Amino acid sequence: MRRRSAREGANSALIVLLLAGAAVGVNMIADRRNVSWDTTSGGIYSLSPQTIRILEELDRPIRLVVLDQPRAAGPVVDLFQRYADESGQVSWEVIDQEAEPVRARVYQATTEAGIPFGTIVVEADGRQERAGGAGEQDLTNAIVRVLKGETRKVYFTTGHQERSMDEPGAGGLSAIASRLVDSNYEIAELPLLAAVAGGEAAIPEDAAAVIVAGPRLDLIEAEAEALAASVRAGGKLMLLVDPVDPPGADDDRQQLIGLAEEFGVAPAGDVAIDASGVGQLFGFGIEAPLAASYGFHPITRGFETAATVFPLAQSLIEPDPEDLPEGVRVSELVLTSDAAWGEEDEAELASGEVNAGEGERTGPLALAFAVTVATEPGAEPAEEGVAEAVGPEGAAEDGTPPPTEGRLVVVGDTDFIGNNLALAPLGNADLFLNMVNWLTEDEDLIAIRPRSADDRRITMTAAQVRNAVLFTVVFLPGFFLIWGASVWWSRR
Repeated sequence: MRRRSAREGANSALIVLLLAGAAVGVNMIADRRNVSWDTTSGGIYSLSPQTIRILEELDRPIRLVVLDQPRAAGPVVDLFQRYADESGQVSWEVIDQEAEPVRARVYQATTEAGIPFGTIVVEADGRQERAGGAGEQDLTNAIVRVLKGETRKVYFTTGHQERSMDEPGAGGLSAIASRLVDSNYEIAELPLLAAVAGGEAAIPEDAAAVIVAGPRLDLIEAEAEALAASVRAGGKLMLLVDPVDPPGADDDRQQLIGLAEEFGVAPAGDVAIDASGVGQLFGFGIEAPLAASYGFHPITRGFETAATVFPLAQSLIEPDPEDLPEGVRVSELVLTSDAAWGEEDEAELASGEVNAGEGERTGPLALAFAVTVATEPGAEPAEEGVAEAVGPEGAAEDGTPPPTEGRLVVVGDTDFIGNNLALAPLGNADLFLNMVNWLTEDEDLIAIRPRSADDRRITMTAAQVRNAVLFTVVFLPGFFLIWGASVWWSRR
């Protein structure tokens, strides 16, 4: 050991042992705490705020199961692990139905001859829910369904030429209806006219919310009174009020307009025009305002950077707070840019050449409002965005039950949830679902929902393809070949 070579060898061995110990320690820490960084532009490998909020608030264990061969379940396992990293209440397992048929049979429906490969099941409290697919949105929706254990019912009124939930065209609502079903809502039609008996219309008792989606014909007085009475009694209502057709003409839907005005929101009877040029960057015209800002409200939480578009929308007028009915609070949700104005000239709208005229309302214009209505005389609705401390039974800390309140959302447009925009990579569908979540008092589900990967394909002409091939295969390699040959020749 006195020799120099022995000391150097011992020193090297000690360094190797220390490095090996450090590597083991780092791996042990990494095994206990998984940290990753998502550098994709759309964050496709990160969980959405909605999913993270649900996982952080889990109060019971849930189990994720995929029935598939282990070598084929890699992408699903990666997704499961991201969920488990966010909450210690989440566990997961892969079950091969071919290798373990007895264990897999627990998840087989009675009408199935066999379990399809790739089936994902969420378990909690002895209940099971299948995910509709292998994506984050499908898995999160299955978690919501198994935790809630109940389905809320949302009614869409009919009988006044409203938008149809079954229409697959650009202006139909079939896409947004499908999103509601995926979010654990049951949807149904509500023919108000057929429900009128003895001069009164009845709102179903199981209605978590009623949506009046862009009626072209007016409500009858009994229908409007029934909807208003429902809100005053603690019911939930959404009014999507398109501009009159043709735009700029007199609006004969007096009962519909009066229903919104009864709770402090007045449709302006114009068409919102946005000359800022921002909407044109996304391929929309000036008649499709791009939302520039959002009000402070649970519905718009997390929408600071989300883009929403409202084609052919009319602006809404908020009354002076002193003129609001007792117990009514109105909150702005969506605002246009300062460059917008409310066009009222029918001739200009018909010609397509519009200019801000004298007396027309200028931006920022409000396109959507949320209204809370106290159900007790003299009471005031709770401040938006402020949650009261509640006990295990939903009562306040002092033991008193939480006060009920009617809720109303008014939007000056229906096109923003048409199939063409509900399926677009915009925030329109998220905003609408947040509105429904707030109306049905499912505020825990309000957030930006999972996004899919952006389509980044490049469309090239034949000439562009030829030039790209010549540049990358001929000119670029040829340049370096000639340069290298010249350097070699000069050194020689």
